Amino acid sequence: MSIWDDLTREEQVVMTTALEECYLNGVIGDYLGHAESGGAVWIFGNDVEAIEALIPRFAEVVRGMIRRDLIEIREPMDAVWDHAPAMTTAEIEATLADRRTWIWGDGDDTRMVMLMTTDLADRLLGR
Repeated sequence: MSIWDDLTREEQVVMTTALEECYLNGVIGDYLGHAESGGAVWIFGNDVEAIEALIPRFAEVVRGMIRRDLIEIREPMDAVWDHAPAMTTAEIEATLADRRTWIWGDGDDTRMVMLMTTDLADRLLGR
């Protein structure tokens, strides 16, 4: 049995984003996306209202995965994971509650919060 079998579809999208060392503002768009060209191209969903409606759901998913020590989030200002400190519980809560964390925008409208798998997740994934 694989860790993937134990994850919900939402958790799988979050875990994939963490494996790709990408940002939270792409998670919901990826979840809402669809395949084209026979599956060769993935088109992210970009309906802001649909993304906003799913923010509470995905905030809870990420919160739960952090509690289970599967992922970590940080907000590096230079896109280098190791240049950002680990977040406190209060910082995590504030970050997950901030709309700018989840929606891709311009300039100050977007927070660039990265996801990364933890050592535990990497072991469970066989990495």
